[in-house]
Amino acid sequence: MKKLKQTTKKTKIIGKETYINQATGEIQEMHVIDITENTDANFHKIWLGHILSALDIIGSQKIKVLNYFLENMNKENLVIGTYDVIINKTGVSRQTVQLTIKALKESNIITTVQRGVYRINPNVIFKGYNSTRMDILYRYHCESSSQKSDKNDK
Repeated sequence: MKKLKQTTKKTKIIGKETYINQATGEIQEMHVIDITENTDANFHKIWLGHILSALDIIGSQKIKVLNYFLENMNKENLVIGTYDVIINKTGVSRQTVQLTIKALKESNIITTVQRGVYRINPNVIFKGYNSTRMDILYRYHCESSSQKSDKNDK
């Protein structure tokens, strides 16, 4: 019986660091992500613990909203949909959409990129290659950090 490979890697976003180019001596600022192991392939990854935690919080009608997000996610983990679009596509109330999006944000499942545009956390679900995931993970981290600092400023 063939043993299946499991993805057992850890990623940590370090942030920006300054490096000196050995060839030119030029100082460059770079984004740094620490990866301890790399066994990714081109498939959907779902961290079930995160999904189950979110499902426990959001309940039945709200699952329709979560399904909208999963079905409409593009290759950069973006979901485009205003409240009205989500309401029309799912048939749930505005309050349900608002509460679901709030719960997904609080569970670190999504972040808002701009009004009507959300990004799903690539540590929760992602389709594609590891290098692409790392780029999107960095963007998600920056967007989440920006929203947290906006809340702290209020």
